[in-house]
Amino acid sequence: MNLRWTILGVILLTFVGLVLILSISLQGILVPHFRDEEERSARLNVQRVLGVMENERISLTDAVRNWASRDESYDFIRTGSPEYIQRNLSDSVLIGLNIDLMAFIAPDGGIVHAHMVGGQADPETDLPAGLRERIQPGDALLRTIDEREPRSGLIATDRGPLLIVSAPLLKSSGEGPAAGTLIIGRYLDANRLNRISSVVRFPLALLPYAQSDLPPEFSEAKLAFTAEDPITAIPSSETQMAGFALLTDFYGAPAYILRLEQGRTLYRNSQLVLLYLTTAIIMGALLFSVMTFLALDRLVLARIRKLGTEVTQIGAGGDLSARVTVDRRDELTLVGNQINGMLTNLQALSHRLVAIQEAERRKIALELHDEIGQLLTGLKLQLDTNPENGAALVKARALADDLIQKVRNLSLDLRPTMLDDLGLLPALLWHFDRFTSLTGVQVNFSQNGLVDNRYAPEIETTTYRLVQEALTNVARHSGAHEASVRVGHRDGVMTIQVEDRGGGFMAETELTSSRTRGLRGMQERVALVGGSITIDSVPGWGTSILVELPATAQPVEGSGHDHSITGG
Repeated sequence: MNLRWTILGVILLTFVGLVLILSISLQGILVPHFRDEEERSARLNVQRVLGVMENERISLTDAVRNWASRDESYDFIRTGSPEYIQRNLSDSVLIGLNIDLMAFIAPDGGIVHAHMVGGQADPETDLPAGLRERIQPGDALLRTIDEREPRSGLIATDRGPLLIVSAPLLKSSGEGPAAGTLIIGRYLDANRLNRISSVVRFPLALLPYAQSDLPPEFSEAKLAFTAEDPITAIPSSETQMAGFALLTDFYGAPAYILRLEQGRTLYRNSQLVLLYLTTAIIMGALLFSVMTFLALDRLVLARIRKLGTEVTQIGAGGDLSARVTVDRRDELTLVGNQINGMLTNLQALSHRLVAIQEAERRKIALELHDEIGQLLTGLKLQLDTNPENGAALVKARALADDLIQKVRNLSLDLRPTMLDDLGLLPALLWHFDRFTSLTGVQVNFSQNGLVDNRYAPEIETTTYRLVQEALTNVARHSGAHEASVRVGHRDGVMTIQVEDRGGGFMAETELTSSRTRGLRGMQERVALVGGSITIDSVPGWGTSILVELPATAQPVEGSGHDHSITGG
């Protein structure tokens, strides 16, 4: 796996991990928060309902205070006046006061008069079961005779929950003793719950605490109630939240369970918020991952790939004068500078090796010419001075002549001395004549700016070796009978062009082949002196080699005007 895919995998894993961590964190923080807010909202709404019911109790308490503190009522319980009943205890009066039941109770617990809206004015039938059994001496309902303060609460009856208020019957001045007890009540039936529901704007339901077949929600709420917290909230569905309150009766015992239903707006909002946040997190993390990868790819990976490509091209082309691209200022810049420094050192080392090679060739050529050549020449002189041996001497003389010529040719191939002594132009002219005589290939030579000028030794050596190698390739591979060589110097540039009309070759294929040592050697020589080389060849159409080298002319004494020379 390459570095790019490795980094992409790391970023992908980081992206997935980041999304998971943030999602889990949001679920662990926001969901409980919204759940608590939802429960708190349900509890507040239940308290609102209880507040409305408390208002009902307060209004009944005010009504019972008003009725129980009248002299007329005080006298009625003693006399049982029919006129009082007819004037004050009709259905219309009770309905106007929003009262469903009114009962006058004597101190001994006897029912003086009881009236329910729509009833028969019969205490035994008008008082609902559940209330009727409580009206007896010592019961909390009648304890107000001694306490002198109204008491209120719920009574479970056969007709449903009844909110009652019990107060002592006193004179208008508030003096006693109490003539008895006045009880008024108001049913919390379906109509009353609907009116309360319209006020709080939530559906309400009320079920007995002791009912055996309570719905599951009520049963769950019943288990959740505590003495310290008689209110609870339970989700009833994905869209509904139920708030429950435990209502105690007149005696403080659990009597009814009140249920309020509200929409789970907070829950839906929490889901939307989570969805939006999760989407935003995913998009943000994705954008961050993409931008990070693109930044790494552009700022690091692309530059590493480019650096590797340039190093590969320099290695394949052998152009040690080439340098890798250095931009920006960071660690990769340091690496690029180090590579360029290495290439500079390699170029200097190659330059030095070429110089050493040429020096060794010069030394070997001198030794062949001065020592071996002198010995062979002495041998030839001896043979010339002893002609008595006839045919053997002739043969020996011929062998010596041949050996002298071979040594001379070897010396000239290694390093022509005239290149150092006379300069580039004479050495080229000599080489063309010798090349034609050895190979039969005609050389058409033209020059410009070479007469009476000398150049740096490495430029003259490189030019000579390039021409030598190019013509050797013509003789060996092209099959051409003539070649064209043009060498010129102008504006600080030495231009060399060698052309033939031979068989040609596929330049791109041959240049990448390990067999083309000659062409690779030419490229290396040109690169060492900071020049450029272009090789064009088409099979069947010949080959053209164009080289440009940086060169400065150094005129020699007695130089004349430039002119063209054609050799071969």
